[in-house]
Amino acid sequence: MSRVPSPTLQRTVGPWMVATALAAAATVSAQPAPPAAATGDGPVVVIVRVPKPWYAPRALIASKMRDTEPQYAALPGLVHKAYSFAQRDGAFGGVYLWADGAAARAWFSPAWFERVRRERGVEGEVRLFPVTAVLDGSAGGPDRDDRAAAVATVAPVGAGRAPEPGLLRRHAVTTPAGAPAWVELWRDAAAAEAAFAARGVATPDVEWFDTPILLPGAAAAARLETPR
Repeated sequence: MSRVPSPTLQRTVGPWMVATALAAAATVSAQPAPPAAATGDGPVVVIVRVPKPWYAPRALIASKMRDTEPQYAALPGLVHKAYSFAQRDGAFGGVYLWADGAAARAWFSPAWFERVRRERGVEGEVRLFPVTAVLDGSAGGPDRDDRAAAVATVAPVGAGRAPEPGLLRRHAVTTPAGAPAWVELWRDAAAAEAAFAARGVATPDVEWFDTPILLPGAAAAARLETPR
C-alpha cells in the first residue's frame, strides 16, 4: 500500500530557521495554540527526519540507534522517544515527546543541526507541534522496547476520544498551520489501519513511521502541564 503524507500536516524547519521556528514556537502557531503551547512552556511533540544514505541498510541504522539509547534516556525533559523510519522515503529520526518547549530547544539547537550536517552530510528536518492533551492506552504510557513492531502516525483528529485497541499513546497537537491533529503511537500497523478505517480517515491523509525502538526518557514520570 502506498502511503503519501498529507501536505497540510507538515512543516520543514532547516537549520537556518531554528531560531525562529523552534526557539519561538509562538511564531509557528501563535493564532490557534493555547498560551502555554504558544510560548513553548507546555509539552511539545517534535518529529525529526534525516535522509537515509542509500548505501546504509536499515538494520545497520537501527543498530546504531540502539547504541544511543543511554544518551537519550538521560536527556533532561525528554518524556519519550520513538526512533523512527519514515515509510514514505526511509528517512530516519524520531518522534519525541518533551515535557516543555525549553527542553526541546535546548536539544535541537543550532549545534544539533551543525552536527547532523557534519556527521551525515545532509540537512536535518525538525517539526514542532504544541501538545494540548496526551492520552495513554495503558497506565504509564509505552514501555521500553527495542524490537518493536510499533508505528507512529500523524493524522487529522478523529471523531472518538477513547483509546482504540492497539493505541499506545495519543498526542493531541496543533499543527504549524493552526489545525488540530493527532500524533499517535500504535502497537503495530494493523491496529492503526483498523482505527483509521473505523474513523473514516483516508490513508493518503496519514503520515506513517515505523518505530522499531520505544524509549521512555528521564521525564517519563513527569506530570505534563498541558493547556487548559
